[in-house]
Amino acid sequence: MNHQDKPSSHAHEVHITSYKDHASTFLGLVLLTIMTVTVSVFGADLYTLTVLTALAIASTKAIVVALNFMHLKHDPKIFRAMIGIVLLLFIVFAVLTLVDYMIRP
Repeated sequence: MNHQDKPSSHAHEVHITSYKDHASTFLGLVLLTIMTVTVSVFGADLYTLTVLTALAIASTKAIVVALNFMHLKHDPKIFRAMIGIVLLLFIVFAVLTLVDYMIRP
C-alpha cells in the first residue's frame, strides 16, 4: 500500500493553473510595471501624488503575485485573513511611525 492509497483526514485539492491565467498575470504585471516607470519618469511634477501612485501600483502588483504565484486564490480563506491581518498591522505601525516622526520637534 503506497502513500496515495491511504485515507487522509486532510483532503488536499489539486488545482491546475492554465496557461491563460499565467499569461494574463504576466501581462498584468508588465502593464503595472510600465505604469510605474511612466509615473516615475513623466510624473516628476506631481511630488507627493507620484509617490502615492507608485505605492498603489506596487501594492497592486504584490496582491497579484500573492494571489497567483503564492496560490492564495486556491487556498482556504484563513490564509487570506492571516495575510490581511499582517498587512493591517504593517499599515498601522507605518502610520504610527510617520505620525511620531512628524510631531517630534
